Order: sequence, then C-alpha cells, then structure tokens
Amino acid sequence: MYIDIVGACNLSCPSCPMGNSENHNFKKSMQLEMFRDIVHKAKREGITSIHLYNWTEPLIHPRIGEFIQVINEAGMHSGISSNLNLVKNMEKALMAEPSFFRVSLSGFYQDTYKLGHVGGDIEVVKQNMIRLRDLKLHHNLDTAVDVYYHRYLDNLEEERLMREFCEQLGFRFSTGCSVMMPLEKALAIIERDPSVTPTDLETLERLALPPFDDLVNMLQHYPKHECSLKDNMLVLDSNGNAILCCSIFNQSEYHVGRYLDLSIEELTRAKNTQPHCVDLCNRCVKKGMHSYASSPNLGPMENHAVKRIMDYQRRSILGLPIDSKKLGLDGVAGPEEFDEQLYLAVNHDVRQAIANGSFPSGYHHYLLFGRFENRAGASAALMP
Repeated sequence: MYIDIVGACNLSCPSCPMGNSENHNFKKSMQLEMFRDIVHKAKREGITSIHLYNWTEPLIHPRIGEFIQVINEAGMHSGISSNLNLVKNMEKALMAEPSFFRVSLSGFYQDTYKLGHVGGDIEVVKQNMIRLRDLKLHHNLDTAVDVYYHRYLDNLEEERLMREFCEQLGFRFSTGCSVMMPLEKALAIIERDPSVTPTDLETLERLALPPFDDLVNMLQHYPKHECSLKDNMLVLDSNGNAILCCSIFNQSEYHVGRYLDLSIEELTRAKNTQPHCVDLCNRCVKKGMHSYASSPNLGPMENHAVKRIMDYQRRSILGLPIDSKKLGLDGVAGPEEFDEQLYLAVNHDVRQAIANGSFPSGYHHYLLFGRFENRAGASAALMP
C-alpha cells in the first residue's frame, strides 16, 4: 500500500506531476486518527507493508514519526521516500525506524541536480545524508537507506561520484532511467495533445526513455499482460480515497472510493467498472503505457535506453548534433522498411522460434531483441 499523507511537495520536478501538472488534488495533511484506522483495516486485509509516499514529500508532515510508529506497531513494513531537502522532520522520521528510507536525487553537482529536482539544493541533500548516517550509527538504527539516482541523458557522468559518496556513507545505491509521469502527461505526449508545454518538450530531450513513437511502437508489441499497478497495488490520497493506480495524478477524478468504507474486492471492482477509469485504462494498455510505468528498467526497455544513451554520449564526444527523437535509431529498420522474408532467411533461430509460437513474426522479434543484438537482415539497405 502507498499513501500520500500530504498533498504537496517542496520541489517542482519536471518529469513528475508535482512539477508538470496542475494540482487539483486534496492538499491537506492526513489526520493521524484516520491513518490508524487505515492501518488496522489494512492489517486485517492481509497487507504487509505501507509506504508513505506516491507523488508527494512525506517529510512535510509534522507528525511523520508517529505515522511510521503506527505502521511498525501493527507489525508491518514501513517505508518513506524523500528528496531530502527538508531537515525539520527528518530526524523524527528516522528515529521512528522505518524499514526503508529512500533518498531520491538526480545529480552530484547543483548545476545538474537543479534540472531534475527543480527548487532543490544538492549540497543540502548531501549534508542531510551525512546527518542520516550519523543518526543511524549513533542510535544503532536498522533502517535500510537506499539512494536512488534518476538517470537522465546528461547526468550520467555524475552517477559514479554519487555512488562513491553513498558507499562512503554505507548506504545502498540504485539507479534507473527517469520516465515522464504522470500517465495523463505521457498519454498527452503520445496523443499530440495541445496541453503539452514547451517545458515538457525540454524535459523529453533529457530522457533516455521519452514516450516517443519508436518506444511506443515497441511497447505495443510487448506480450499482452495485465496491469500490475492497477491490480496489485493500493494507492491512497491524503483524504483516504483509493486511486485507480499509482501512475495517475488526477486523484479527484480517478478515485474509486473511500478505503475505510469499502473492501478491497469492492475497490477492485470499481477500478474495473467505472466508465472513466475503464476508458483511461484502455487508452493506457493500448499504448503499452502500463509497461512503461511499471518496469522501465527491465528487458527491451532497458536495452532501448542503453542504445539511446550510447548514441547521446558518442554524439556529445564527437560534437555532432543531437536530435532526441532519432537517438539510438542509426542502423535500425523502421516498420515500413523492415524486410520480414530477409530477416527470417538469415536468422534461422528466429524462424524456429516463430514455428514454436515464441514470436508471432520476425518483426516482433527484431523490435524486442534483434535490433539490440545487431541482427542482420532487417533491411536489404542495411546489409553489409
């Protein structure tokens, strides 16, 4: 379960709805008494972990430590994620010993960090990370601290520096490519909606996984699967309403009922039957955005990002022009020029995989795997 216990954030990150979308959501802080009732109900329903974040900054809440204590007293795992620019309630949160404390950042130096975490100060973050380490050691706390580095095309050179800094502090370091959220924003970009702003377009230029046509084409060829975000996660806003899924930002429009009033089965049924929810889900799945939101750093999507990153770095070193929409596409056959017969003729294993039912076509294999393996035969024009 993920809960926004406040309706605000102290930063305005451009790939996050708190920075790129108008906030019509419930903006007050959740009351502790309501939260206790939510935790007790969640415990009865078999939920084993509660994380106090989705889109917002949990350290804004003045009683953050008490919220964590309520979860711990229920025998459940507790987690928070913070940009760590706020120091006021940081100690309260850590002293309550959450199971998991994530620090989210996107650079080692301020000139880079301020592009992804607008309004933040990386030097403040570093000092707060040191303070976290000191508190953990002084009080012998078991909380696992994870520093998550959001990858952009232009911040990769600083990743090593932040990794080394985290290792010196004894924190776990993880990383992944930043994606354009929320779902409404990603769909607006794909559908060429006029609501997309110049700032949104500038952000897309920095992403290793922008929802451009080539990525969407690949996602639409993913094996069909259910949406794990809608079906396997419970997300609540600060008013205690259950939201369609964690990638949605317009909580006022896409809530499916008050959690304390409905069973999980009733909430799930509402997600699958309310017309506006069904319509949004259909648009999302049709474009493969449920895969984009749930697993951007796995499989073909990871390979897609790596190819774009390598092309970006090559062009930067050589001083070549960079067109974000064409990054990673050199030597790649588009759907119009792909030669199905040639590809199968020179890739016998693919032909066998199609015969076995593993792939419906050579193009399907090429799109998900072959182009990353530099397979020959995609197009006669690309043959050596």
